[in-house]
Amino acid sequence: MSQHERRYLLCSKKYGQPLFAAAWIRERSQDDTAHSGGGSEETSLVVLAGGGGNQRSGVPNALLLAQYNFHTTVLTDALDTLTTGDEAPCRLAVHPAGEEFVCSVGSDCRLFALRREESKEVKVVAAEREVKGLAGVGEQNSLVFSPDGSRLAAGGDDGHLRVIEWGTWKVLVDKAEAHESIKDLDFSLDGALVASTSDDSACRIWDVASGSCVASLPRVRGEGIGFVRFSRDGSQRLLYVAVRKQGVGFVSVFDTDTWKEVKSRKLQDDPISAFSISRDGRYLAVGSSEGDISIVDAANLSVCQKLKRAHMIFVTSMEFSPSGRAILSVSADSSARVTAIEPLRSGSWQGSLLLLVIFFLSMLVVIVGEKVFIDLASHFSRLSRLSS
Repeated sequence: MSQHERRYLLCSKKYGQPLFAAAWIRERSQDDTAHSGGGSEETSLVVLAGGGGNQRSGVPNALLLAQYNFHTTVLTDALDTLTTGDEAPCRLAVHPAGEEFVCSVGSDCRLFALRREESKEVKVVAAEREVKGLAGVGEQNSLVFSPDGSRLAAGGDDGHLRVIEWGTWKVLVDKAEAHESIKDLDFSLDGALVASTSDDSACRIWDVASGSCVASLPRVRGEGIGFVRFSRDGSQRLLYVAVRKQGVGFVSVFDTDTWKEVKSRKLQDDPISAFSISRDGRYLAVGSSEGDISIVDAANLSVCQKLKRAHMIFVTSMEFSPSGRAILSVSADSSARVTAIEPLRSGSWQGSLLLLVIFFLSMLVVIVGEKVFIDLASHFSRLSRLSS
């Protein structure tokens, strides 16, 4: 077995049920260490959600807890399983502060948490408190926290957009007809705006304070808008939108000051089925209807890493690890995998510098003659050997 095949098998697992959602559990101590310069996380917990619906299908409905080791690239079997009866968990969002997460199960949005036993085992349990305002709202297609965790947005097939204040449960936005059906949601970096998408209408931008729609991105007939993510680095105010054009996956970028498109690029030969952005805003991740995964440079929309057939069928959900070192993805083929993000190749700037030096040296041939060029080239060659 080759090293590539071995790594593939270690970081990919089958869990016996179609998986519809997945997220990293950010443990506070590890996250603080990673951002203080004292190192980065060695292992991290992930939560997976899915099932087969009615239990008569024989496929369980459950929340699963697993662990990934960044050093060995091993994704474990389920460490714990919490069954959800006849109702399959379909979407989830982990609170940025740590070990609580909201999950859409049947007609309710339920709150779950991690419980650490004296034996050091970790269990998934139903939280004692409820998510007020989201009981009985129906199955939700998208759940997302604002970056600071103070707000939660939810939207489903009924097109109803809800934004609540976390902890106080105050309803901030309640739009029953935001869309005919909501596909995806995302908060701006400051949590002031929510973007919502639908296959049957334009992407709309909502001001949380006023509850009003402040912008609507243009939609071309025959094109579908699937997923949406605001930029995360704070230096550029951008909105990334996954677009389907004649069955092909594009990502378009909009300036959030003018709401005009600034660039668009084809990233998949097939429709985009999952979409994510790293916490630092450096990378996008794209999952396809054919199970492919692409890591994309958010600055120029160039594909810097591609994994063909990472899953047997369409990718249902994906999320970057808190440190941005890996992407977690799941599929209805019952598989979850963690793909390490390959660092940008070192030495690329040195190569560019070398080409620039060669260019100027060639110009010197014309200007000062061949003898000076030979002397300079010889000197440069000696410097290169010493530096290497």
